[in-house]
This record gives sequence, structure tokens and C-alpha cells, in this order.
Amino acid sequence: MCQQPLSDDEVVCRRIPPNEPWFEPPDQVSSANFKLDARTGERGLSVYRLSVVSAQQVLEKPGAIPGSMVAAARVGDIRKLVSGAENSLHLEVVAVDDENDPGHAEIRGPQPGVLAPAASKALKKVFKRLSDSI
Repeated sequence: MCQQPLSDDEVVCRRIPPNEPWFEPPDQVSSANFKLDARTGERGLSVYRLSVVSAQQVLEKPGAIPGSMVAAARVGDIRKLVSGAENSLHLEVVAVDDENDPGHAEIRGPQPGVLAPAASKALKKVFKRLSDSI
């Protein structure tokens, strides 16, 4: 399995379910989309490289909730994120794709399997619905 850092100009996306708590009307992506599930042992937050898969392919992946949308961000913008106290969040975005899940990548914090609440809040601000500009 490949695990290499992505370039700053690459764009990654995440599938966003259409209802609360993942989407806050009228058009806001919530921070609930950017939290790790401790029960699954995730090392990082799953995203997809738009250079490898299309937004439509992301929406067609298993487990997609009908009406979901796609939000995207530039990797360089993710790496630059800071906390409310202006401290770097030290986020990294790495490719972790394999033959069963091409284009898959993860956003990781400095500690494997942990994303600080400040990271969830900051990621909410940088990810924009794909129909919006990124």
C-alpha cells in the first residue's frame, strides 16, 4: 500500500451526507464530517484525490447516503491550518490508495489515529462544496 505525502496543489474531497449533524442548513458543512471514529481504528480522515477519481465516483462508493454531496480542499491549504490560538495543527495528507480503493488518501494529525477538535473546526472552514470555489 502506497503511503506518500501529496503535493500542495493536489485537491482532495470528502463525501458529505445531506442531513444534520453533517450538514448545517442552509449551506454549511459541519465539523462533524472531520472527526475520526475511534471504534474503527482509523489512522487518518479518509479523503479522495480528484486527480485519480471523480466526484461522481466518490458519490457512488459503497455506503453513500442518497443526496450526499462532495466537499473539496487543496492539500496545501490543509497543511497551513492553525488552531484558534494560531498554532500550527501539523496536518499531513498522504496517499493510501490500493488496488481496491484507488485515489484514497488520509488527513493525519501529528499523532496517528487522533485529530484534535481544533483540526475538525479548521477543516470545516477549508473544505468547500465542490460546486463552490476551492
